[in-house]
Amino acid sequence: MYKNIENSYDSFKDARIKERAFSYELWLNLIDEWKQSPLLDVSEIGQTYEGKPIHQVKFGVGPIHICAWSQMHGDEATATMALADIFLFLSQKEDTFHDLREKLHQKITLFVIPRLNADGAERWTRETALGIDMNRDASKLNSPEAKILHDWAHQINPLFSFNLHDQHRLYSVGNTPHQTHIALLATTGDEAGTWTESRLRAGKLANRLTQIVQEIYPNKVAKWTDEYNPRAFGDYFQGQNFGLILLESGGAGWDLEKQSLRKTNACLLLDAFYAIANEEWKTEEISTYQSLLTNERNIFDIKLLNAPIDNKEKSVRADIGLNICEEYINGEIIFTWTLEEIGDLSIYTGLTEIDASDYQLVDLQYLEKGKNYTSLQMTINHQTAFDLTHYTNKINK
Repeated sequence: MYKNIENSYDSFKDARIKERAFSYELWLNLIDEWKQSPLLDVSEIGQTYEGKPIHQVKFGVGPIHICAWSQMHGDEATATMALADIFLFLSQKEDTFHDLREKLHQKITLFVIPRLNADGAERWTRETALGIDMNRDASKLNSPEAKILHDWAHQINPLFSFNLHDQHRLYSVGNTPHQTHIALLATTGDEAGTWTESRLRAGKLANRLTQIVQEIYPNKVAKWTDEYNPRAFGDYFQGQNFGLILLESGGAGWDLEKQSLRKTNACLLLDAFYAIANEEWKTEEISTYQSLLTNERNIFDIKLLNAPIDNKEKSVRADIGLNICEEYINGEIIFTWTLEEIGDLSIYTGLTEIDASDYQLVDLQYLEKGKNYTSLQMTINHQTAFDLTHYTNKINK
């Protein structure tokens, strides 16, 4: 089913959303439009600390309950974009997916909070307005948003639940040079890591999703380590028998706005809903999922080998690692570069790797670890050999 949905993705992609940090005005327009769909039921289920509405979007009348939420962390919106596409898909009529849509409508009831941490989303911060990491608030429920999520899920009592996140874009698949595009986790619900009925349910569905994503992004799928954390909603909800799957969008090369991973999220979740409605998940094993390597940090955006780190005649040389960093200014994400590391980086990989043995540093007297750079040039025989601006221009806006 995934391939059929993927092939038709452009027919239900919401073309107005082009960036992760899309405007609040567009968000309000989306809410209004979802309210107009006869197939979607949109309601306010609570408010954030600062009084912003938290909405639920509901689809279907079936006995199998599924819940999903996005932007628990305000600056993680890849899945939010995908959910907007999914709502458009579910609202359409009389197309090639009519039978699928009708089956979903009758077999499942889907409950979604597309933007849980609305205060953090407006600031483009991980935490809530109170500075609380909501995903470490499952036990104490200090933040009003966490209390809403807790009560909402218990009212739904889902067979499956989807905790949708973005992870750091420079995680690697184990100790390999491969950037993690998608990470999954069938969380544990107790200290012992028991494969309870709930976790096994999640693991079987994660197994199906793993196989799909491996075909799209070979060697670029990982999983999180499964140490139990009672403060995390994923672990807590697994212990409550909610069949929880953590789905994280990592990096996708120069596609910093993660539009490719948005597409994958949308199609993957629709396939998952289909597998739940048809109960196809029951025939899955968990071996493919379990064989996934875990997330590690072994990648730089740009790695220059044996680069000059000062501009003296006999310059000192070392490997340097440059990473893209984001800054949220006036409603948009601005990208700059940080010099993360200087020294022997032989155990690390660069998404772009350059032998800088013959390069000379210009303009700057020396490079500084931890400093942000908007421009950086190196030359060979007074001709530009490396220009950081060139790589900035490759970023997919």
